[in-house]
Amino acid sequence: MTERKWSLAACRVNAKLTQKEAARILKMSPATLNAHETGKISPKMEQIKKYAELYDVPVEIINI
Repeated sequence: MTERKWSLAACRVNAKLTQKEAARILKMSPATLNAHETGKISPKMEQIKKYAELYDVPVEIINI
């Protein structure tokens, strides 16, 4: 069975964080976080790992 993938935004919302809160914790601008969530910029693997840690999800579940 294939594991369902979640968007970065869905992971963030599930973690009950706003874009502004998540950006502050991750030490990035809200604009960068928004660009990652909307697909305008692809996050690097290091950033994906930080998202996964903050949102408490496995890296493999994040749909990039």
